[in-house]
Amino acid sequence: MDILETCTYDLRNLTAINSHEVDVSKVSSEEYLLQKASEGTQQLLNQLWSLPLDNSDSAKASGAHEICAILPKQAVIDIPRTLPPPPPKEETRWEKFAKERGVENRKRDRKVWDEATGTWKFRHGYQKANDKEWPIMEVKKNDDPYADPWEKLREAKRAKVDKNLESRLRNQERAGLIPRGTTAKTMKNREAARASGKHAIKQENRVLVPSGVPMDLKGKVQRGKELTKAALAATQRGTASLGKFDKMLNGEPERKAAMRRRKFESNTSKEVIHSEAGKGMKILQGMLKGGAGSSQYEKNRKSGNLSKGETAYDYDYNDGLGDQGYRKKKGRAGAGKMRKVTKKRIK
Repeated sequence: MDILETCTYDLRNLTAINSHEVDVSKVSSEEYLLQKASEGTQQLLNQLWSLPLDNSDSAKASGAHEICAILPKQAVIDIPRTLPPPPPKEETRWEKFAKERGVENRKRDRKVWDEATGTWKFRHGYQKANDKEWPIMEVKKNDDPYADPWEKLREAKRAKVDKNLESRLRNQERAGLIPRGTTAKTMKNREAARASGKHAIKQENRVLVPSGVPMDLKGKVQRGKELTKAALAATQRGTASLGKFDKMLNGEPERKAAMRRRKFESNTSKEVIHSEAGKGMKILQGMLKGGAGSSQYEKNRKSGNLSKGETAYDYDYNDGLGDQGYRKKKGRAGAGKMRKVTKKRIK
């Protein structure tokens, strides 16, 4: 075959590319396209024969052919990606400022010195450095002596978190990732929720308990005289001995007699042993005679043998069709052995 147009090859992907101009007048012809494809295939096969061969035993055992070519490891053509490339990331305000001023970001150390323990700890995460609150806080000269210093630290931490959140949302707004006005709305809602929570806590703390007046824990309502006496009596009997060995305080009212405690029978007393044996014998005799609890008693109860007297079910009902009246039934129905007999008549 006479080859006129030279192709470029990607032997890794077994591809031959013909970059020459195509005759537009012959594109619709199937013979012309078949000729071009045959030329490219012939050139590709020639290039494959020029590759080094693999004559190892493993290559012969894995395939049916004895001749195996070693393909190059790198490909010439990059296969196109499935998804389009992501758009370039929008620079934040700090990145633009640092780029203009030539500020370079310096990577901070992962560990810092912890003053409380005198050791090196991680800057962030679990058991980070300088994370514990001090039990004693120094009040400076210009600070409010009645202010809570621990609450001020927590507020400063919340302010840093809110500032970082606001900066991140502002950068997303400039990049067009979120609609305009989302930052202001989000921060306003957070501030309103925090203010409502603080107001509720203040309202709860304003309800002060007067000194000397007992209050209930649930409704915070004054108990009054009767409930206070009941609470005092319950407190006096709150020990294991029901207040028998407790000391009397000055001004404490006289203690009332405690309620009777439950008495337990001794396991070693002869009287208890005899009484227990008598109770057991009484139950056993009742079961042997067919009393309550025995199997024969249950059979008689279910079959209706224990029923006494007569009921309306023992007679035939006059339906008005004939002169039958109320006649006594015969057989099992007359004895009241069906389910019609109620348990109330069983004695």
